[in-house]
Amino acid sequence: MDMQIDEYLKSKNISLYKLAELSGVSYTTVFNLINGKSDIYNCALGKVLPIAKALELSVEELAFLCDRKYSFTLFKSEQCHLVSRMGQVEYIIEVLEDKKIDQYWRLCCYAEAMYMVGMIDYLSRLNDIQQCTNYDHIREHKLKDKIYPIDAAIENKLSNKKARLKKLEENAIPEFMRFNIVEGDVLHG
Repeated sequence: MDMQIDEYLKSKNISLYKLAELSGVSYTTVFNLINGKSDIYNCALGKVLPIAKALELSVEELAFLCDRKYSFTLFKSEQCHLVSRMGQVEYIIEVLEDKKIDQYWRLCCYAEAMYMVGMIDYLSRLNDIQQCTNYDHIREHKLKDKIYPIDAAIENKLSNKKARLKKLEENAIPEFMRFNIVEGDVLHG
């Protein structure tokens, strides 16, 4: 699976050679870091900081983009747990005030940004809250490929039965489906 850093580099039209040149860090170091051969948390700050600056990122943002253990499934689970722990309205307020959606969008983490917009739109509908228009530019987009719950995606690969995927799509929450994210019950697991 590609790391988010690949998408970010593509969006900035920066090759690894160009990144090495811009940062003043050797190509080998840049290559190893970007391709997961080196763990960013074990790299010297003197190497990581110039790379982050060349990409107009903070060190934390670069670390997030290079994290090989990150998964969208984990992200979705974390968002659902936050809703459960904080409450629906408090979650909406926190997400809008924290501007995490903007950060994910800027980092080219489109699925994450769209998922969060889908979540605040869904929770807003449930709580009769007017939809926030700050993210209308995101609502104009959708993912190229549908994202299914991980268990359904694995089952489909093993059995090649499309019936379950079709049923999940039919029962999906519209605010998520708008982005090609097939999501069912975010409030109860």
